[in-house]
Amino acid sequence: MIESIGLAKITTQMKKTLIGKTVENILLTQVKALNVPAETYVERTKGAKVIDIYHADKWLVTALDNGEHLLLSFVLGSDIFYFENNAIKKQKHKHNIEVRFTDHSGYTIRFWWFEQFWLASESELEEIMQEEEDAVDVLDKAFTLDYFKSMISGKKTQIKSFLMSQKKVRGLSGMYMHDILWEAGLHPQRKISEMSEEEVEGLYGSILKTTHNYRSKMDFLDADRAFNGEDFQIAYNDHGEPCPSCSDAITYIKTGSTSTYICPTCQKL
Repeated sequence: MIESIGLAKITTQMKKTLIGKTVENILLTQVKALNVPAETYVERTKGAKVIDIYHADKWLVTALDNGEHLLLSFVLGSDIFYFENNAIKKQKHKHNIEVRFTDHSGYTIRFWWFEQFWLASESELEEIMQEEEDAVDVLDKAFTLDYFKSMISGKKTQIKSFLMSQKKVRGLSGMYMHDILWEAGLHPQRKISEMSEEEVEGLYGSILKTTHNYRSKMDFLDADRAFNGEDFQIAYNDHGEPCPSCSDAITYIKTGSTSTYICPTCQKL
């Protein structure tokens, strides 16, 4: 189990708040996040009681007394907020998932990017966890500078596409990647083979700093304190917003199948 900041905090808050509650209904509008049909998800969870909440690898797991498990991945980023008395606080962006309990409390989930909200029985959960064993989270102690250097050693691809394609490392989110590369002063299309040792070390530091900063702002109980889009340095700003470092205009460029916010002055190709 990875004691990553943010996920551990959310787990503790949810555990204290939700254990003992009975699921009344789950509203699922983002079907691409599911591993079973929405109707099946509801049928297998309705009327079940929450008996445990814990995090394992990338998953936040909610165990129910009927043997089912709700699995929420936090790799790319999500908002998850608690409510009481059916009073869902209005947010800037519409949520994708709504879990309601019989005591009129519940929580909402909004995905920043492509996340997963899976359902698993005991046997299915075991299979899923076995598949995750070899991956390392960016805030885990195993993700050292030496480990990072070994990942990129000898690679000739562009830095962003390489980092986004990693299956051995969790947490290199597309949501964070804009600010990670900006903080490191690297253009997303910069080739790894052209990077100096100093730049590699700077990128590693930027990954840790940026991820730690955003995850530390996760909050289940207080939506006003939680991370939001205004916390980004350059990502998701309007075109032409000034760079926090040099004040030149932030721009938006196509990078393969995705796009990236960059500062053309601070991140020269």
